[in-house]
Amino acid sequence: MLSACRRLGRQEHGLVGSIVANSFADDPVNQWAFNGTAAMRPAFTAMARHCYLKRGFGHVTTDGLAGTLWLSPGDCKDYGLMGKLALASAILTHSGITALRRGMALDKALFGKHPGTPHYYLFAIAVDPSLQGRGVGSQLMEEALATIDAAHMPAFLENSKPRNTPFYERHGFRVIEEIVPAPGCPPMWLMWRDAR
Repeated sequence: MLSACRRLGRQEHGLVGSIVANSFADDPVNQWAFNGTAAMRPAFTAMARHCYLKRGFGHVTTDGLAGTLWLSPGDCKDYGLMGKLALASAILTHSGITALRRGMALDKALFGKHPGTPHYYLFAIAVDPSLQGRGVGSQLMEEALATIDAAHMPAFLENSKPRNTPFYERHGFRVIEEIVPAPGCPPMWLMWRDAR
């Protein structure tokens, strides 16, 4: 039986930061960018705190093992000065200067690839490895897509795991471009879902 899901509160950045870090521990792009996994939890927590839960929204399962982070049309990916300092500190402390440089290069490349058309942006959909393949990700995706479809808006994401492409395609996304965002970085797939 699937756990119910609910909207994340603005102060639940620690919870969703841990969920994303746990789920993305085997993600090739994130392993490259963070130079391992040590900085993932504090970095994703800072991102959630200073951007995605402050400016956007997310959902979490009631068991606390899966969650999402989104930005709505008009919400910009901006951490603010304190957020940038918190993120840089987390990365430097846990993974060093190489990870900070890689993260900045990745962020710059991805920022330049965001479509100009107003859209919802899926930053992360994360499911604990023990629950993957059981429909939990679909449940979370459908929760957000109901809002997106009610607004008749498109959606965009950057897929960093090739095995996740069929999952996104089942929910109406299609690959619009394959990119290598920085030298040495594994490839990513930019995916778009038309308004419905």
